[in-house]
Amino acid sequence: MDHLTREELRIVKLRVDSRLSDDDNDPALLAALKHAIAYADAHAGEAKSIDEVRALFPQWISESKSQNRP
Repeated sequence: MDHLTREELRIVKLRVDSRLSDDDNDPALLAALKHAIAYADAHAGEAKSIDEVRALFPQWISESKSQNRP
């Protein structure tokens, strides 16, 4: 996240805030965010641009949907 511009950070914050507004007390979500932040801090050299992250959204959504199927 250190490599993101101020505007890119604002966009990430807005998206995270909008998702947390409905489930801000969900222990699983909070644990996942804590884990993700710790991983990102430990692997700062693997940072991606906001465009690279946006390109990953379809993959993540697909993976999430396939994990939720019975």
